Amino acid sequence: MLPIALLLASAALPQERLLIEVHDQNEDVYCDVRAEDAPVHLVMQRLCRELDLELTGFEDVNESKTVNVYLRNRPLEVTVDYVLGAAGLAGTLSATGIDVYSANPPFPTRGELLQNAEIGLLELLQRFPEGVRAVEARQELARIAVLRGELEKAAHHYELLVEVTAGSPAQTATRMKAGRLLVELQEWSRAARHFRHVAESEPEVHVGAEARRELARCTLMRGESARALHMLRALEHLVAPMDEEDAAIRLLLLARAEVEQNRPMDALRNLDRARRIGPSYVDELEVMDLRARALELQDKPVEAALAWLHFSRNQDDHLKREALVRAAEIALAQEGEELALVFLHKHAENEGLGDALLPFVNEARARLGLQEKSYIEASPSARLLRAVQLINAGSEEAAARAFASLSSRLNDLSAEERVLLATSYAPLLERQRGVMEAIDLLRLVAPTLEAVENRTHLYLLAGEIYERNQRFEEAAEAYGGRL
Repeated sequence: MLPIALLLASAALPQERLLIEVHDQNEDVYCDVRAEDAPVHLVMQRLCRELDLELTGFEDVNESKTVNVYLRNRPLEVTVDYVLGAAGLAGTLSATGIDVYSANPPFPTRGELLQNAEIGLLELLQRFPEGVRAVEARQELARIAVLRGELEKAAHHYELLVEVTAGSPAQTATRMKAGRLLVELQEWSRAARHFRHVAESEPEVHVGAEARRELARCTLMRGESARALHMLRALEHLVAPMDEEDAAIRLLLLARAEVEQNRPMDALRNLDRARRIGPSYVDELEVMDLRARALELQDKPVEAALAWLHFSRNQDDHLKREALVRAAEIALAQEGEELALVFLHKHAENEGLGDALLPFVNEARARLGLQEKSYIEASPSARLLRAVQLINAGSEEAAARAFASLSSRLNDLSAEERVLLATSYAPLLERQRGVMEAIDLLRLVAPTLEAVENRTHLYLLAGEIYERNQRFEEAAEAYGGRL
């Protein structure tokens, strides 16, 4: 039997972390179990209490292991196997009790446990498509999808729950959960619908304030920066921030809207305020990106490049590489800063990241008249990568030369690389030489692509080019898959 201390401990466990129900079905016992980071001995103690069974064996095994188990309408034998198996244990079930002992591997993996739970919940939904059980099953399916990293599936479950909980207090929480997941997925329009509904209907101040803040985020990320700026400023006057994290997030959103509205001084001021509240509340890379953009809006590109360089010093290799590339892009776009780029590349080499800046330093050396291996001697894939980097850095003439050297080497590029070549080079040709030069390139590349989805990218781009130039009949043909 479990000691009294363990029985008292089980009573203190929050109900939402451990829920157990048992019921008879065709003279057999079936169980529903939800355990979130719950000690295994407490789960088994609660299960035995529900069944009026004696629990033995924990005095000889590790009882402190925690388990995460989601089971719906599973037979008692399966329930015992999965709960104990999640902790590396096993048990013998008799008419009077359950005896626990150490099991031999292999044990069910976390993925297998979640899959088993999902199967049980889906079966439950088939049997009870409506009512309280259906709502609970859908909620559990959403949680399982989040645990498995399947955010789109989780958002879909929550959106279905929004429909079935219409008019109930639970709908607000469900909309917020759906909206937050859709923000992670960058599904701004879908998320905005949920946040707008909560903002307009929720009387609880803090929930409504979060909904307004996230609605402003979605509006901003959809390109409506002026409207988002108005919404964020109105929120400042309506409701004070809930805590430091909320305050920092609001300031970061304000700064992004102000950058988009060409208000760099206001943006820099709000970025500094956000960082003073607490660096842990903001994404340092996002803050640095907005700071650099604000400096460039102030016609201070050199300061922006130096800011990226300074930022790179205390970052891991992934962020360091990103920061150095951003500094190089800004430097390469400025005439007269070629020598600075050479020194920046030397610094990157010392950090073991010289390859990241090689396309930029080669262009800088070419401008300075220094002897350097020509990009024409590089492989087609390397030339393509360099051309894309150059066009992103604003060096369109150098990018055009690199792209032009690839026109006769299409067969040396993969299908994905040919799509990248066409979609990057065609808009450049449109700007430099006109519509037909761009369309001729797309006509050259499209027949070399076997996959329909790859050719579709080119047809859509051709339609957009025709539309921009008021050639609507030809645009319609391109959208229909004819060049």
